[in-house]
Amino acid sequence: MAKMFLFDGTGLVYRAFYALDRSLKTSTGLHTNAVYGLTKMIIKFLKKHINTGKDACAFVLDSKGGSTFRKQIMETYKANRPETPDLLLEQIPYIVEMIEALGIKVLKIPGYEADDIIATMTMKFSKEFEEINIVTGDKDLLQLVKDNVFVWRVEKGITDIVLYTKEKVYEKYGIYPNQFVDYLALVGDPIDNIPGVKGIGKKTAVSLLKKFGNIENIVKNINKLTPKLKDTLEKNRNDLEKSLEVAKLLVDAPINLKKEEFIYNGYNPSKLLETLKKFEFSSVIRELNLYSNESVLNYSVVNDETKLRKLKKELDTIRTFSIDSETTSLDPFDSKMVGISIATSEGKAYYIPVSHKSGQNVEYNKVIEFLKTLLESENYNIVGQNLKYDYKIFKVHGIEPKVPHFDTMIAAYLLNPNEKKFNLEELALKFLGYKMTSFDEVVNATTPLFSNDFSYVPIEKAAKYSCEDADITYRLFRKLSRTIFEKKLDKLFHEIELPLINVLAEMEINGVYFDKNYLENLSNEYGEKIRNLQEQIYEIAGEQFNLNSSKQVAHILFEKLNIPTVKKTNKGSFSTDAEVLEILSGEYEIAKLILEYRKLQKLKSTYLDTLPKEINPKTGRIHSSFHQTGTATGRLSSSEPNLQNLPTRSEEGKEIRKAIRPQFDDWWIVGADYSQIELRILAHVSEDKNLIEAFNQNLDIHSITAAKIFGISESFVTEQMRRIGKMVNFAIVYGISPYGLSKRIGLSVSETKKIIDNYFKFYSGVFKYIKNIKEFAKQHGYVETLFGRKREVPQLRSSNGNIRNEGERIAINTPIQGTAADIIKIAMIRIYEQIKRNKLKSKMILQVHDELVFEVPDNELEIMKKIIKNEMENAVKLKVPLSIELYQGKEWE
Repeated sequence: MAKMFLFDGTGLVYRAFYALDRSLKTSTGLHTNAVYGLTKMIIKFLKKHINTGKDACAFVLDSKGGSTFRKQIMETYKANRPETPDLLLEQIPYIVEMIEALGIKVLKIPGYEADDIIATMTMKFSKEFEEINIVTGDKDLLQLVKDNVFVWRVEKGITDIVLYTKEKVYEKYGIYPNQFVDYLALVGDPIDNIPGVKGIGKKTAVSLLKKFGNIENIVKNINKLTPKLKDTLEKNRNDLEKSLEVAKLLVDAPINLKKEEFIYNGYNPSKLLETLKKFEFSSVIRELNLYSNESVLNYSVVNDETKLRKLKKELDTIRTFSIDSETTSLDPFDSKMVGISIATSEGKAYYIPVSHKSGQNVEYNKVIEFLKTLLESENYNIVGQNLKYDYKIFKVHGIEPKVPHFDTMIAAYLLNPNEKKFNLEELALKFLGYKMTSFDEVVNATTPLFSNDFSYVPIEKAAKYSCEDADITYRLFRKLSRTIFEKKLDKLFHEIELPLINVLAEMEINGVYFDKNYLENLSNEYGEKIRNLQEQIYEIAGEQFNLNSSKQVAHILFEKLNIPTVKKTNKGSFSTDAEVLEILSGEYEIAKLILEYRKLQKLKSTYLDTLPKEINPKTGRIHSSFHQTGTATGRLSSSEPNLQNLPTRSEEGKEIRKAIRPQFDDWWIVGADYSQIELRILAHVSEDKNLIEAFNQNLDIHSITAAKIFGISESFVTEQMRRIGKMVNFAIVYGISPYGLSKRIGLSVSETKKIIDNYFKFYSGVFKYIKNIKEFAKQHGYVETLFGRKREVPQLRSSNGNIRNEGERIAINTPIQGTAADIIKIAMIRIYEQIKRNKLKSKMILQVHDELVFEVPDNELEIMKKIIKNEMENAVKLKVPLSIELYQGKEWE
């Protein structure tokens, strides 16, 4: 016989909503965390337990509106339950759409709860199916368990699912399923506001039911109970009767459907794929192998000049095209251009072979001439995916591409900056339901062993692979460009993010010169210092041990030397982290030495020994990557290596930064750092008159703040007070709590709270701004920068106070930090344009948050300083002036 599966939709929807990150949404703004969690869980059951064409399925939901009989019995039934979050309510129709797309019948009956519908179906069909399987997160349905009725209960998140048989129910609760309703009536249920019997807990309820079987027998034998228990039951008799009536599930819901109408016949692949594409569930598309790949595509090879001229004529007509380059290596300085693919419409693309090992290639010079005509002209619209990479390749080959018209990776990021994956394969699945051919599939089958050299790939095979890249990019452009416009992100996209591609491509090609000899000498110095520290530590310890082992360090400190312990790790061992060693270092020399050893060891291994290996042998420079899609705030990030993370504060850190020098003797390092840009933005957005006045008069904002929070005249402010004033200023920008700030400034929480109160009394506009921005974020679900960059703040909807606090910090800081990121991007674009316009040799080499670093020849020093100052300070007009600190030297420190 077949089986029936009944999904408690209402309970599972809540479970999925609260289990998954609420920031999950589509590029069009549909929130999908509950839809996604439920989809994954249902598919798991479909694949693992349900026989298509044989077993039956139903997804059961509470009906919207209408009172159930329980409300008539007990007005307070479910009265304590919080209102269903709007974020969940908006997903209910999407959930129904998804469940129906999966081929499962959705069942709702007005006036009946899902539990009662499930109970009725269990009674109605238990003899017609070999098994009834109920999937729920609710314990109430355990009362239905019997020989052929099982409950699959989701107990943690959406992944921990426990199968309840009669035996399992007894093992867990000490009673049998047919006693469960009596158990609920005795102990009550605070979630549903069922009172139960006050004074009777779980242990007493189980004991009574084991002895008497059910409530009816307990009441019949009430005189056999202890006087106290008898009195408790008699006093709460009314609550007990109502609780029993409310806890008992109905089995008479009007269900006129026959079992055949619930048989699961699978899903319609095309309908399900369209639904999954709508919700951008790429992982589910991949899991189910549901793809919309076309069998007929118009991909052509352009392998001679005649065909190249014909392609040029077509491009002259359409103007807009997507482009993708194939190379022998990811390193632009060590790669050959193998081929170029160009898509002119959806499903139509061309491949131009340039340097394949076999087959007919187009002459390199002809291809470069062709590309220069296209890419350097204002007459064409260039589209691509991660164009920064292609632009670097083109630049190395003497082509200066103009600002692109569209980059699908950047567009996808702007639409959902909380996402992590923006590669073409992921976007193709998410937005188009298309499974792309992987690079490894093409290369591994055709190139020599352990080689990734694309030039070995036969031209026809390379053409299919590369044209697909250009084609899918073109399709994504058509889809995402509408959404960018609808979401009012087009100005930010076209005026900041797209022009920045050219800037970053050039900056990465420029690279940063590190004095290799200096780094190696410094590494040797540190090595000697580390060895001396080791000897001193071993002498105090009386033995040698592994200084890099926390366990061995703890043994020496706390067991052998009997130094007092400070705290334990999560695993229960004694901690030797930096905080512990700092506390101990004032009294114990060995702790101070271990701290120093760790610092130097980390600097040596992380920077001094690693950076020389990153130097490109052809250029003698380090070419880091700068990412536009790496942070939710809009800040750039850096990798391979991360040059934004070079140490700054310690003397040792400054020594490492000195390794960055001009590559040639008559050049300089010029740097420019925005002065207090985030506080200036805060003054602008808050319109606080005291902040605005201070910046407009070029006053010392930290001293002013210190005077106000300590209630003294500014002339009495000490350096320590000013330091605290500075920390308070920036703590406000980052939305830090009184507790968090108290740890930084070394005052009690109550003293810190008083300081914050004094701050807001003086800067009342800031207080109003913070209040308003939090309210805006709660109401709209997002915040935005002055330039329209949006970031969702789902944390504000959390029931967890700590997560909500995190959301408030994000809401306060993102518009400020994100605006600062946008401003420096504008400055970078304008400085880059000035360098190009004036045909200067100067190079922009680094961007570190609010700072830009350049390598400048001696004869361009004054003009570059003027350009940098002018473009950075006039990148945008605020209610207060932007100011930079400009410096020059023969090293970056």
